[in-house]
Amino acid sequence: MMNYEDLFEFCHDFGSSRPIDVDLSIDNSEVNNFIESLLSDFPISSNAKRKTLDQVVEYLFMVVANIAKGYMQGECVAIPRSSRFLNGETVFSDRKLSKGTFITVLDFLINNRLIAEHRGHFDRECNSGQISRYWAKRVLYEHFKTLKFSDFCTVKPIPSVILHDSTGKTISFAENRISQIFSDEIFCINTLYKSNKFNYISDISKSVFHNPCYKYSNPTNIPSPILGRNDNSYREMLYPSISAVFSRGNFDCGGRLYSIVKRGIGWQNLSQEERHTITINGESTVELDFKALHISMLYAIMGIQIREDPYTYFSTEMRSLYKTLMLRLLNARSIRGTLQSIERTLWTLKRKPFILSKEMKILNAVEKFKPNWNKLVSELMEHHKPIRRFFGSDCGIYLQRLDGEMMLHILSVLAQEGIPALPVHDSVIIPHYAQSRAAEVMQTTYRRYMGFDCIVEAK
Repeated sequence: MMNYEDLFEFCHDFGSSRPIDVDLSIDNSEVNNFIESLLSDFPISSNAKRKTLDQVVEYLFMVVANIAKGYMQGECVAIPRSSRFLNGETVFSDRKLSKGTFITVLDFLINNRLIAEHRGHFDRECNSGQISRYWAKRVLYEHFKTLKFSDFCTVKPIPSVILHDSTGKTISFAENRISQIFSDEIFCINTLYKSNKFNYISDISKSVFHNPCYKYSNPTNIPSPILGRNDNSYREMLYPSISAVFSRGNFDCGGRLYSIVKRGIGWQNLSQEERHTITINGESTVELDFKALHISMLYAIMGIQIREDPYTYFSTEMRSLYKTLMLRLLNARSIRGTLQSIERTLWTLKRKPFILSKEMKILNAVEKFKPNWNKLVSELMEHHKPIRRFFGSDCGIYLQRLDGEMMLHILSVLAQEGIPALPVHDSVIIPHYAQSRAAEVMQTTYRRYMGFDCIVEAK
């Protein structure tokens, strides 16, 4: 039976990794006591300054929190050891860390066999490499048994509006009309969240499956996993908050609303199966979805009311492939870029021992039909002639700017009526009692922005 460690020790599944969050900490009595017990053995001079002692404690909590969260999600943690990262010069973080202290903390945990390491490398000639990966050793499993996602917290204030440059790094900006509008509305929505209670059932075993396309290093297929705490279901708290994230250093790009939270895990990071278990003030919820939102928006831009499922004329069994391809066509800068993106995705998925249900659908369809992607692109372009000019045009990020503003308006209207709603990009999670009203607001908002109708349905 495979356990968490085996994913990395034997399968080398370093693609299933999460980047270190330098602002992450943990608040769990068992883990806190364990970390404090490590301090007596930490290799630090008795003459060390108080600042250094404080950094040791902070970095221990930071690294252990990231390792623990990776363990909870069946992932390893990507932690660069480079000077650029420690100086806050990478997309990982703009925060400067004490190089000597941080590396000493990492090595201390490795040398005491608490975490394992796959050391990264960098080839200067090719200007490429791999970041170091870290994961929990078995001795930590016992200390992580009582963990819940709500035990994780961030020590950094979260702004309502975030601007990324073209590399994905957060950058500063001068306050402007757009950022002020988003900030004011988001403040009101986040305030409403605080006066309501949100729960969900965490159960990764129902949303993560053995990958039938994955080939182990020996011919034997891998049995179902035991990913530490993840094989048990339990009720968790959600602490919702949203931020608008703009891209490419431009307030015309992006602007979607993301669940960036101070404590616990964001609902957008849950599987669809787990999202179905969300309750608000003890009441079950429903997720209302704009059907084929970006495709409908493009038809509206061309002055056409789309009245059918955009994938109706294609094979039902291949629907997941057409849908995936269509979304890539709208977000890639060229047709060639779309095909390369698809190939990279499939290459990555086939090398993951465990995958989500939606990823399973894609791989099963690929294995069964062996699609000719160029032919599928031609079929989509033929069927959607009115919007074919947008394929491979990089229009997706500009559509996000519009749908982000639409979603903000929907949440604001519902918030003014005291209805808490959780956005998932083009869908909204709301209490069952508010389903009719939320659908009405979504349809009215779409009509106001696009001048046409759009189908809203429960997922």
